[in-house]
Amino acid sequence: MRSVYFFDDRQQLITFKTDDELTMCLQEKEITEDKQDLIRNTLKVTTLYDERIMDSSFMAVKEEKDSFSMYRILTSDDPDNKLSFNGSDFALNELDGYIVKEIRPQNEPVGSVAKRLLEGTEWKVGHVDSGLGTVSGSFYYTSVKEALKSLQTYGCEIEFRCTLNSNGVENKLVNIYKQIGERTNKRFTYGDTALEVVKKIDRSQLFTSLIGRGKGEEVGETAQGDATYGRRIEFADIVWSKANGDPLDKPKGQIFLEDEELTQLSGIPQKDGSMRKRESVVIFEDEESPAEVLKKTYQQLKLLSRPLIQFRSKVLDGEKVGNTVEIHNYEKGYHYETRVFKTTLDMITGRLECGLGDNLTSNVAKQTAKQINSIQRLDEEKTSYYDSNKIAMYQTDMIRGAGKTGGSIFQMSPFDTGDGDSRVPFQTVYMNGPSIDKSKNFLVLNSQGLGFLKGDFWTAKYHNAWTIDGTLNADFIKAGILNGVRIQAENEKFLIDMFSGKIDFSDVKTKKKLGNLGATIGSTGLVNGFAIIQENDSIFSINSLRQNSNLSRAVFQIPKESTGENRLWNLFGKGTIEGDVNIKKRLDVKELYVDGVKIDQNGGGSGGGGGWNGQYPPELTQAFEKYAWQLYQMLLSMGYSREAACGILGNVQGEVGPSMNPDTEQVGGPAYGCVQWDGSAYPLVGSPTWNGREYVQRLMDAARIVDDYTTYKAQAPLIDWCMYNGQWIGQVYPTTVTAFKRLADPKTAANAFELNFERPAAAHPEREVYAQNWFDKFKDLKQPANDNYIKPMNQYTVTSEFGWRPSPINGAMEFHNAIDLANGGGSPILASNEGKVVQAGANHWDWYGNYVVILHSDGLYTGYAHLSRIDVTVGQQVNQGQQIGLEGATGPVTGPHLHFQFMKSYQNGWPVGGENDFINPREFINF
Repeated sequence: MRSVYFFDDRQQLITFKTDDELTMCLQEKEITEDKQDLIRNTLKVTTLYDERIMDSSFMAVKEEKDSFSMYRILTSDDPDNKLSFNGSDFALNELDGYIVKEIRPQNEPVGSVAKRLLEGTEWKVGHVDSGLGTVSGSFYYTSVKEALKSLQTYGCEIEFRCTLNSNGVENKLVNIYKQIGERTNKRFTYGDTALEVVKKIDRSQLFTSLIGRGKGEEVGETAQGDATYGRRIEFADIVWSKANGDPLDKPKGQIFLEDEELTQLSGIPQKDGSMRKRESVVIFEDEESPAEVLKKTYQQLKLLSRPLIQFRSKVLDGEKVGNTVEIHNYEKGYHYETRVFKTTLDMITGRLECGLGDNLTSNVAKQTAKQINSIQRLDEEKTSYYDSNKIAMYQTDMIRGAGKTGGSIFQMSPFDTGDGDSRVPFQTVYMNGPSIDKSKNFLVLNSQGLGFLKGDFWTAKYHNAWTIDGTLNADFIKAGILNGVRIQAENEKFLIDMFSGKIDFSDVKTKKKLGNLGATIGSTGLVNGFAIIQENDSIFSINSLRQNSNLSRAVFQIPKESTGENRLWNLFGKGTIEGDVNIKKRLDVKELYVDGVKIDQNGGGSGGGGGWNGQYPPELTQAFEKYAWQLYQMLLSMGYSREAACGILGNVQGEVGPSMNPDTEQVGGPAYGCVQWDGSAYPLVGSPTWNGREYVQRLMDAARIVDDYTTYKAQAPLIDWCMYNGQWIGQVYPTTVTAFKRLADPKTAANAFELNFERPAAAHPEREVYAQNWFDKFKDLKQPANDNYIKPMNQYTVTSEFGWRPSPINGAMEFHNAIDLANGGGSPILASNEGKVVQAGANHWDWYGNYVVILHSDGLYTGYAHLSRIDVTVGQQVNQGQQIGLEGATGPVTGPHLHFQFMKSYQNGWPVGGENDFINPREFINF
């Protein structure tokens, strides 16, 4: 799985994106024959929209082993709810900002020089190939980037890498190779379908023999101390023999290297029918070794003895930029090795495209050379003084409008109009053609002011637009700024009046004001903004036009009933809110989703009881307070609001008295329990009975609750079960259980629970007072944590509680045996406590997708379902907080989340004791 890591401007890790979130990840690398050009390494990434990475400054992808290529983000865009980034190797930009003041190495190894160049930066030398040469020269007040370019000219190639840790960049490395890439066994024959010719340049002159010469021998120095040189290094004393494995034969004393087979094919024909070698000279200015001069001459001979060809291949799986392959053309008789100079890797699909052969792609250097040549030609072809004078005369004629050719501007005199002999201009005429007789539109500037003519200049009517004394004809105003005037626009129904810094909207017939747009004044008397103000009994809306219609429908609307005291608004259609939203009062929604996962309004259920973890806040010291806290916490865990839970507490106090003891019988009556369940007349289950204890246990059997019936651990989920199974009659507001669970007032909740659940002959108002007292006591208290277990996710939203709920898949009532935590997918999942892995895989896919179960030392099991990835194996011992997988959406789900369980037992995907062995996770962890 490929991942792209994103970093802020301090190179600190923000997050990473895996290939299931990426829609494009294209890496391109290119090397050039010019050693003074560093490797080009770019990355293009498109991913699903994530506000966290929108302002990222760097990104990285993993290369070999634990090293990464890192890129500085040059451009970013957010089309179609996605984010796109283009980046280039961050080393080039970063190292361009460090200056090497003065380093003068003399016969110093390449690696040692590189270390000196990097002093004062965060970069260090990583890998250095053995057998590299030495450096003698100077680096003087240049950037580190330019210095490394120069270093490459001493027979090496440089590549940049970095290593990462959990915070961001750990090490920045400069790796130095004799040649990037490696020699492979790939062979290609010219004409193969696997090898596509991109571009070919046939040489006008091929050479079959070269005289190679190296650096001149130093023979002395000038008066200024500069070295002087004599004859150049040659390879006459070097012997090559094909029999010994050399590519060509060259006897001792021979100063040239010839490919005799190629001479027979492409040499110079002689009168006697033989072929003579085509010969040239090559000079390697800095080469001092005769053997190296010979090798380089051979390489140049191979290049000059064949046409230049750039190839492309899509079958070089696993090839890397810089690798060397063989090209064979048996028809033309040339065979040579060439490098993969460019790779384009689609990191999502793994598809690789390689460029090899001769890199004939136009680059910046080539384009610059063309521009320089063009400037030189322009300089050579500049006009003479005589020509420029002629041009000036022609321009004067154009401005004057003289002659038959005319011009777009004419200085007109009385002589031109037939009104006298004077040639002094009295008006300027601008026209849309080359002359007056070929134009149809005219702007005239004269002593009257500025005006326009349309049609024939001599007969058309003159319209004055702006008089010389400053009067403006508004008929000619098409756009611009008008200051200090009143403008009205109206039709038969509607009037817009712009005056005194505001715009009023009115009904033409009734003169009724509909609203206005103007400035708002703050308490200091100064303007603090502007507003669209709706008049009473009028609608203000922002509409969208229907397709193929002049009618529109509102998207945002302030209805006519809205006033400054009772503000109302409506939104219509689908929409998106980007950013945090603070809702300070009640919010009613029909359905609510977080990160694509539906938030269920389910209550508690059976199994291990509610969400109380056995701990009490230190503020509670009395037994009745602790009883009430147990019930309060369990109701909260089943989806009741704090106000709704306290409404139930007020009724419990009214039923069993101030003790709040759930093990309470009605004195002289059939009822039992915290809400005094009564099965004497209309039992929910079975036949009527006067034995309240027996009736409560009968209800628990129906609800599949197995805890001690005398405790809140059993009676709290029994209250919730009864709410959904006939006890709640909905005769007063709120009429539904769902609406009751959302109530925001404890007194309303107390009254609703009594009349809809308890159903007495007459209401008891004192229960509302009890409910308010419990709310005031509990609202600011915190549930102490159970320290044995930790949360399995660092960030999450609780999207569904433990207990009975309508299934989000099919809508049927079901027992939800876990708590659901969502964070959009891909978040790390942590072991809640140390233990041994007893389940890790997809063998219970239809229930849980990818599923992990851990056995802990206290005998309990925790389950982690719907993972996108599993990082542990069965039998493995894990530590508390260790990552065991990633949040996902495998198995039957509506969106990515973690289904987190506690179980008393476990065997093959299910507790041994059935669903009664599931325990609410809130008994162990405060979510």
